[in-house]
Amino acid sequence: MSRASLFTASLVALGAACGPARAQPVPITLVFEHGTVLTPAGAAQALAVAGDTIVAVGTDAEIEAIAPPAARKVDLAGRTIMPGLYDMHVHTYFAGRDKLSCRFAQGAGAQAIVLAVKACAAKAKPGEWIIGGSWVGAAFKPGEQHRRLLDAAAPNNPVMLNDESLHSVWVNSRVLAIAGITGATRDTSGSVIDRDAKGEPTGVLREVAARDIERFIPKVSAEDQMTAIKVATDEMLSYGIVGFTDAAVRREMIEGLSGYARSGGLKQYARGCIVWGPNSGGSEGLIAQRQGWSTGRLKFDCVKMFLDGVPLEGRTAVMLAPYEHRGGPHDDQGPGEGHGLKLIPGDTLFPAVTAFDRQGIQVKFHAAGDGAVREAVEAIAAARKANGDSGPHHEIGHNTFIAVADVPKGRELHFTWELSPYIWWPTPITSVDIAKAVGPERMKRLWPMRDALDSGANVVVGSDWPVVPSVNPWIAFETLVTRQVPGATGDPINAGQRITREEAMALLTRNGAAEMGRLDRGGTLEPGKLADLIILDRNPLTVPVGEIHATKVLATYIAGEQVFAVPEGTAR
Repeated sequence: MSRASLFTASLVALGAACGPARAQPVPITLVFEHGTVLTPAGAAQALAVAGDTIVAVGTDAEIEAIAPPAARKVDLAGRTIMPGLYDMHVHTYFAGRDKLSCRFAQGAGAQAIVLAVKACAAKAKPGEWIIGGSWVGAAFKPGEQHRRLLDAAAPNNPVMLNDESLHSVWVNSRVLAIAGITGATRDTSGSVIDRDAKGEPTGVLREVAARDIERFIPKVSAEDQMTAIKVATDEMLSYGIVGFTDAAVRREMIEGLSGYARSGGLKQYARGCIVWGPNSGGSEGLIAQRQGWSTGRLKFDCVKMFLDGVPLEGRTAVMLAPYEHRGGPHDDQGPGEGHGLKLIPGDTLFPAVTAFDRQGIQVKFHAAGDGAVREAVEAIAAARKANGDSGPHHEIGHNTFIAVADVPKGRELHFTWELSPYIWWPTPITSVDIAKAVGPERMKRLWPMRDALDSGANVVVGSDWPVVPSVNPWIAFETLVTRQVPGATGDPINAGQRITREEAMALLTRNGAAEMGRLDRGGTLEPGKLADLIILDRNPLTVPVGEIHATKVLATYIAGEQVFAVPEGTAR
């Protein structure tokens, strides 16, 4: 029996079991033919859509036989169709704001940053905030990154520049004065103020201290928030991303996110995680209002908890063993000397996670160091012990390092691992900052994707955009397989953690849909699921592996609606 016939027979059998149909089925309205359709059963040639739903997959002849003359036909001309992609960790407002802000190349040196800020200041009104990024700590000489450089570049404007992780900022003296930060200001819990040899603030602020600066920035109108969100979500559509998790929603952007969804502008399926904890900026109150903010394809059914920072030059990620080079101003604030910066005490974390779990609210943890990952695992275990296993599939995000003993816990405790393959190919983040902080031995455990998959837990991927310069998921697809620089060149990072192309595809499609509770409606191309699909210029399962990152999305469809298309003759 042919594939199309088999699907038809299955649907007939299902209908018979459920009794007579109450209404006539929607006729086929759209047909894709003469291509390669990637399905769980293998490659097909054609696919038929009725309204918003896939109704048949098969050969060209089989689909042609059931398609009415009025159906619109798309000739794929040998191109590939696959399910739409899911990015499980983005920051849409910040990504859009970054596109519209004072920009310089990630990893730029001090002089290039100063020139960029000068140019932005020349266009700004006196007193207007200059916000931009993103700088990389490894690009500066010792002692070079100081507020004085920004003071000279923009003497009449407050300046705040985000680092590549969005966990630190570099500000000028005007911002320090506005925030009331002086040499006498002490680091509070979860905050780090970098200081020079005289004990004066350098202008570099980390973790809670960095996020606290946001409250001094003039409020951005809902319209401007929506503009930034449109810029970001449109770019994601151009890369074939049909669903995403906004991983850190705070009060300063929720109005724009909700408004854009309510207007019908947001096409993707989106989950927003409201920040809870010391760096929430007073956003906890939004959790009780989450139903009112949820609208259209956007739902706020998730809470974000930051357990630690990042294992970069600031060494704020919480590690089980001390950092390679100690002596930082916050080294005694973690679980022991030189272990990093613990942001939420256990006696606060455990009851909070248990309470959210009881309410059915997913908790997404920021946990970069293996010490923070351990704490997240233990918090989920406490919630399961108190409430049973019926609670939501919580998610531990980043997992730059996971202790071997904790890898099996995902399946045992029914939670999801979210890793960031966009970051791990050799960049200043990995090959300089992280490597220097943790040393060569622990680098052998960097982002253990193969181990996580083999454990049987659900595993998803997230870009953390705009922490990475591009939300391009095809970079992630390739580097999941190669663990090398895009183009499959150079030495790999942990070659033993490579996965197959088919596994990479599942991570970016099926697994993401499952984590968002949409697997019955999306994630694969099968009859009965919504027509969430993308047309590609190549087949990522068969092209040379070093060419996957160059994949171009020609069109994106969500629920049968074309939401992106490359104009004919346009090169991307």
